This record gives sequence, C-alpha cells and structure tokens, in this order.
Amino acid sequence: MTLLRPFVEEDNSDLLEIERSCPQGNEKIAEAMDKSPNAVARYDMYDNWKVFVAVEDNQTAGWVGWTLKEDPAGKKYGYLTEVIVHPRFQRHGIATELVKKVESDLRENGASYVYCYIFEENTASNAVFSEAGYQKMGITQLQASSVYKKADIAPEFQVRTAEKSEIPQIVELINSYNKDRAHFVPFTLESFMYHLEKIPDYDQDNLWVALSDGKIVACTGLWDLSVIAKVYYAREPASMRILGSVMNFIDHFTRMPKIPAENELFEIYYLTDYAFTPNEDEAMLNLLKRLNNFVLEENRYYLTSLITPDDPLVPVFKKCKPLVENWNIYAKSLDDGTVDLEPLYLDIRDFVM
Repeated sequence: MTLLRPFVEEDNSDLLEIERSCPQGNEKIAEAMDKSPNAVARYDMYDNWKVFVAVEDNQTAGWVGWTLKEDPAGKKYGYLTEVIVHPRFQRHGIATELVKKVESDLRENGASYVYCYIFEENTASNAVFSEAGYQKMGITQLQASSVYKKADIAPEFQVRTAEKSEIPQIVELINSYNKDRAHFVPFTLESFMYHLEKIPDYDQDNLWVALSDGKIVACTGLWDLSVIAKVYYAREPASMRILGSVMNFIDHFTRMPKIPAENELFEIYYLTDYAFTPNEDEAMLNLLKRLNNFVLEENRYYLTSLITPDDPLVPVFKKCKPLVENWNIYAKSLDDGTVDLEPLYLDIRDFVM
C-alpha cells in the first residue's frame, strides 16, 4: 500500500537520489537538473505550495509538488511543478495517485484548473498525463543561444544595467508587453520589487535596458539558474556527441560553440521579465548582444529564453541561432469549465524543471 504524506526535510536526500535516476526524455535523449543541495529550493519562490512524498514498503518511492495561483480576476488555478517516481516503483500506479492528490487538493482550495509542462521527448510522462485527462494546449520552447564570441553593439543604442529610478518605466513596459496574456498579473511597483526579492540572487542589479534617443525601449532581467539547479544531459544523442567532439577539437584553434558532454553539468542564464516596444526589434536584439557579451565574460555556455511561438521575441531571438527544445503545455479542468491558455504568459519560476 502506498502512503502519501507531506514532505519533511529528512526526505531531501531521497528526493535528490530519485531525481538523478529519473532524467526527462526517452532512450535516445534525456536531460536533468542537479538541484543539490536542496531538492525543494525552487518552491520558496512561490507563496502557496505543497510537496507530498509517496512511501511504499517503507521506502521513498516518489514525490509531487504543486502551487496555487490566482489570476487578475481572482480565479484560482494550480501549477503541477513535478511528479517523479523512482524506477523501482514505476508501473505501480504511484504517479497516478500523486497526480490525483494534487487535483483533489486544488479542488478543495477553489482552483478551476491545473496546468503543467512536459518535455516533448518525455514519452512516458506525456502518456501518463494524456491518460489522466489532460489536454495539450500548445507548446513552449526553451531556446538556448550558444555564447562563444563577442557581439558588436550598434552605436545608436545605449545598453546597460538599469538604474533604480528607471524601474517604474520597466514595470510599465513589462505590463504593456504582456497585456491580455493568460496568467499574467500586472505589476505594481511594490509587487515587482517583491517578485525580484522572491527569486534567489535576482534583484535590480540583474535588470538591463536598451535606450533609443534617451528612452527605454527594451528591457530584460538575467537570472543565473545555477543558484538553484545545474543542467546536464543524462543521455545525449550520438549526433550531438560526435559534433561536440569535433567542436571541442576545433576550439583548440579558434573559439567554437560549446556542446556539453553527457553528464557534464553546465550553468545557464535565463532571460526574465523581458519586454520591448513595438517596432523596436533592433533595440531588443542589441540588448541580447550585450547580454551575450556579459555571459561570455562570466564563462557560461548559454543564454536561454523560455518562449511561446506567438511571442514577438521569437523572430528577434532567432537571429541568435538558438538550439530549440519543445515542451508541451497540458491542462485539465477541475470544475468542468473550459481552459483557455492562449496567449500564455510564462512564469520563469515554473521552469526549474
């Protein structure tokens, strides 16, 4: 019999071990995050969250985490952050029990629906959620631009870190850019500062702006994901391994894009809170170029964005020649109502996968 109970600190080492044994993907490609030393550090970014552990035969068999959120109209909904079951206990129905626990708790707390993201190559998880009645609502993309050489900044743009006095302009730009996107709650100055405070090692000093004729026309935050998790390929396609070997050899003679080896931890920066005014694509592109140079100075491999296909940033970031991964967006109504997530605002806190 499986026991479901709230997470306690003593579970941490078991959760880290299980996560290491459960990379996301299939037999050809799988990726994972090393969240040590704290498997649940990501949840501190949310105001309302729970983690439950599944115990079978007195052993930790898996766990699930979720958060309760609220839209501008006061409608509650849930985000299912992760559900992981140790390989020894898979096909015991534990994942289904954990998902049902999430749904039951969210219903009791007034949520209308629950959503989640699943790596497109994660065949098993896609099947589990489809069978559980979740509907695919679309895709989001993880786009990673390889950082390996310095980019030139156009002289007509001033690109720099933001000043404290400019934060109200940044808030206004972000609110305008994300207007009418599902899940977006417009920021006030106070709520934006609280947002910065809740994300670890992310504050005013991580905000960048591009100015044209003295006016802020583009902005973005830059968050170092490695403060919570480092990424690695647990299984890397043969084509990537071969290409990586070739790139690494050529890199002895001239700087080349880095392709991490299998099981090699690498640290990435996420674009956060980005926005730009209409018709200011070039300003946003030059802002990305400046961030490329900053990430290069920090000796990191990738500048990464989480993005939906309808986002105006897509054609801009495409010029950075990113590698692209698809993540399926799933949702399930908890009150027999309809769920509409287009267009969707992506909450950066959700992407500590």
